[in-house]
Amino acid sequence: MAGQPRFLCGVVEGFYGRPWSMEQRKLLFQWLKLWGLNCYMYAPKDELKHRLLWREPYTEHEAAQMQSLIEAAQEQGVEFVFAISAGQDMVFSSAGDRRLLLQKLRQVAAMGCRSFALLFDDIDPCMCQADRDVFPSLAQAQASVANEVYQELGQPAVFLFCPTEYCGSLCSPSPSQSCYLLTLGQELLLAIGVIWTGPKVVSQELSAAQLEEVEGVLRRRPIIWDNLYANDYDCRRVFLGPYTGRASGLMTRLQGLLLNPNCELQANFIPIHTLGSWFRSELGSCAHADRTGNTSLGMETAAVPGSSQGPRDGSYSPQEALEQALLDWVAEINRQALESGGRTRGQPSVSLKGGTRLQPSAAGGWEPTPDPQPHGSAPSWTDQCSPKPCAVARGDARREVTSEPGKGGESRSSASGGQSGTGDKDQLTTGSRAPGEPSSDLPSTTGSAQSAETPVDAETFHSPGDMMCCSHASQNLPLPPGDARTGGGSAPQTSGSCQPEASRADIPRPPPATGAGTSPGPPAPLTIKEAGSIPMAPLTAEEAGSGRTAPLTTEETWSIPTVPLTTEEARPISTALLTPEEAQPIPTASLTPEETLSISTAPLTAEEALSIPMAPLTTEEAGSIPMVLQTTEEAGSIPMTLLTTEEAGSNPSAPLTMEEAGSILMAPLTMEEAGSIPTAPLTAEEAESIPAAPLTLGEVRMLVELFYLPYHHGPQAQHLLEHFRWLRANSLTVGVPATTSNACGGACWRGRAQSFQQLCAQTCRLHSRFVSSTGQALLYDLHPYLWDIRNMLLAASAFVLWLDGHLLCDPDPKGTWGSCFGWCQSITAPVSLRGDAEPWVRRGGLFGELQALLPVGNSCDLFYHPPPLFPSSQLYVLRPLLPLDKAELYRMCRESLDCDPKVAEILTAHPDLLGDRLLGSFLSLSPEYTFVLEDEDGPCGYAAGALCAEGFLQQRNSGWLPAMQHKYPRELDAGSPALGQDALEEALLFFHEEPPAVPLPVLRRFPSLVQLGTAPRVLDAGVSRSLAVCLLSALRANGSRGVFCQVSASDRQQLSFYSKLGFVALPVSWGSFPRVQLLGRLL
Repeated sequence: MAGQPRFLCGVVEGFYGRPWSMEQRKLLFQWLKLWGLNCYMYAPKDELKHRLLWREPYTEHEAAQMQSLIEAAQEQGVEFVFAISAGQDMVFSSAGDRRLLLQKLRQVAAMGCRSFALLFDDIDPCMCQADRDVFPSLAQAQASVANEVYQELGQPAVFLFCPTEYCGSLCSPSPSQSCYLLTLGQELLLAIGVIWTGPKVVSQELSAAQLEEVEGVLRRRPIIWDNLYANDYDCRRVFLGPYTGRASGLMTRLQGLLLNPNCELQANFIPIHTLGSWFRSELGSCAHADRTGNTSLGMETAAVPGSSQGPRDGSYSPQEALEQALLDWVAEINRQALESGGRTRGQPSVSLKGGTRLQPSAAGGWEPTPDPQPHGSAPSWTDQCSPKPCAVARGDARREVTSEPGKGGESRSSASGGQSGTGDKDQLTTGSRAPGEPSSDLPSTTGSAQSAETPVDAETFHSPGDMMCCSHASQNLPLPPGDARTGGGSAPQTSGSCQPEASRADIPRPPPATGAGTSPGPPAPLTIKEAGSIPMAPLTAEEAGSGRTAPLTTEETWSIPTVPLTTEEARPISTALLTPEEAQPIPTASLTPEETLSISTAPLTAEEALSIPMAPLTTEEAGSIPMVLQTTEEAGSIPMTLLTTEEAGSNPSAPLTMEEAGSILMAPLTMEEAGSIPTAPLTAEEAESIPAAPLTLGEVRMLVELFYLPYHHGPQAQHLLEHFRWLRANSLTVGVPATTSNACGGACWRGRAQSFQQLCAQTCRLHSRFVSSTGQALLYDLHPYLWDIRNMLLAASAFVLWLDGHLLCDPDPKGTWGSCFGWCQSITAPVSLRGDAEPWVRRGGLFGELQALLPVGNSCDLFYHPPPLFPSSQLYVLRPLLPLDKAELYRMCRESLDCDPKVAEILTAHPDLLGDRLLGSFLSLSPEYTFVLEDEDGPCGYAAGALCAEGFLQQRNSGWLPAMQHKYPRELDAGSPALGQDALEEALLFFHEEPPAVPLPVLRRFPSLVQLGTAPRVLDAGVSRSLAVCLLSALRANGSRGVFCQVSASDRQQLSFYSKLGFVALPVSWGSFPRVQLLGRLL
């Protein structure tokens, strides 16, 4: 097959937005070589001299940089294709334009480039009058230019042409009947390759039948420009899932395939890695077909590294490719973190089959070095059959993170807010992000063991975090320091090696709870301490060696004790191992504190755990039940219903009966618990010695599942959506009054709410870990997306907790959540889309779908906040008000005032003064519409509201204000001007002066009153937005159509705060109170 053109497979930088820097492109070339890919096309839409100023030659400095880039590609064995987009304003019949085009391409050819492309995509199909006088059609005009340029350049081996009709949806009426394509097929020289994106701009699937039709029209096999991962059409979406949806055997119908990836280079590790796996699989299939004489690829299939190590059956498995890519990405993420963070942990290394080990190179990429121990290494990237845990260097103690895409639209906005680090100085343009728009339900995939194309059964609900090897949460169960875990301080052992058996904590069993059999109470939010102690169940050596993510079997899963210790019990307990005989007589009676201190906790085997009697849970204990990992097959078959403790030990898949559901007590997580939900089992010593431990495999898997593919959600995202949809649909079962007469409905709802809350806490924890444990380049690229999801889940989790006992089930059609969704269907509800809709119709991805499920819906985008320039790993929890919050909130109000010692002395004598002024009336008269923002130091923000402002103000003026006047005498004063005196005087005037009546038009149009505030230490605007979203959602759910607030006209900080939340000044007179301004916002 000598002399035949080789199959081009690689990456096209063809997106709208900020172009990649030269250094980023050189890193990309290393990736391409490493994964057996051979082509890169330079076509950044917003690089000025590529498209808008295509006629202008490169300056001397720009030419030197371009030549350096071309040489870097050639050094890595990558074909550099220089593309130019001249179709926007080119006069095809103009000899001058043709000459300028040739001069530009010859300049690049002089730099060493030998491959070129002319792009006529995303342009006006109408020709100017001068062209219409010469050419009968646009296709003939473009073909004339392309043929001339091809011949003038000496007929290069690679010369590509992108037509204006580049996908099936742009052809009229169809590709086979398109006059434009038929003319191109006739007029264009056969040696010129034609680019095609598939049936759509972003094609979900590519099949041989579709390509056969295009080949017949174009009279040549096309080159695919694959927009599967293009995200320049939506600033809130990024795609990290495996390359999928492309049928096997496509290479025989193509001349090449180029992937147009995410705008953020660091987000493309898994997409390009799995593309390499697909390419090697296709090469292996074609080579096998050639040997058997069945078919011929008809082109050169140059050997690539590891191409002989493909899947045994020659087929490509997206899931297997993802598993291998995840292992390698974890190593790369932690390598970058070590370089940028200055940690002293050992450098990771990735092993390839054949005795080759990849070590970090001085240039910032990877370089192959001989491996002295090839048998202990991880499988090659080309081994698609059974990826195994990736071997790491000894010192690396890791534990297992409106516009259209680069083709198909002219009015595209770039996504600079999520772009990679500092670009090259000659990159002339940068893009800007636009707020998201309404989104609808997406087709979804199931767990990680299934192919990405497999749909989710909507009726099957999984345990939170299932299918994530290290991401399950369980509360208050500290691991023993000597626990042997896969991926702990040393490289994982192979399945045939010997390791100490993993242990489980031996937990004393309390007596039956007094509350058993009663209906559970309303859920309470997570505390940081509780959530922080939810480790994953450690694995035995045999379990870890049996699979790439070492999940538990069904029998092992259900043999694990389900009654963890409280925080106080767990701390002083030693970790002495017990024999099975010693474990038998563990008492089940209640223990005194003295007895608790003397009990040693032993890790249990499966048989030992089964021998311990199971006691019903108390309310406190139920909130700390650990969750254990299961295999993908097991997770997919377990319904999302809670089990009784008796059933949990014997039947892993039995659903609840009515009586069992009523006996479950749910103790949701508190703020202290939520702050430290780990996604991998960390010992106390490691947590103290490694402030920013490397990301684990489970955390990186969770990150990928949150941002999967344009037409599919990953398991983590799908579970979040399933839970939230179900909770919203069944919220009336816990409303006021409840619509069900039995306890089962409320118990089931609260169980699902608990699972949803834990999933939200896991994601928030992932955000914090990602900020503190990743390198600068990856953090810059992916933080905006993860930050968006974190903020939305803060609001959604708090809103779900609020629904229990606060949703009004009034038959009045204007007063219920369900009817209000019907009233504002066009604003908030997901839009029903055709099955062939392009992905940019579904705005926002997971973020957009979660937002659309909130009562305020996509009107939230009216106050979009850009991500912070300096990301913070601070953990936050947002929840409804608890009885003990009042003192902490008052302290926050008091500490927020920077005051003189004289004023401080008054506040010491009257510590509730500022709290009563800002929050007192809401906490007394409308506590059910109060939300609290909490960080690791305590409450740091609040959002308070009153559903019916008119009635609230009447009660405040008639009952609450007289009490405050008696509590705070009018003469309370510092005596002289002092720092903080203004706030003190304003509070006293509020209590003692007769408040003016709010104008009736305001109360009619904005019937609800709100008050929001945060402590000075809260610098993240995203959590302030979340506060507003959950409060407005609660008010909207119970029928409010608008809200207003009262702000001092001189308080610029508050005015700016509310304006960023979408509030505007109301043009109404305010009586004798010119110092107060009314701000309003419609819902």
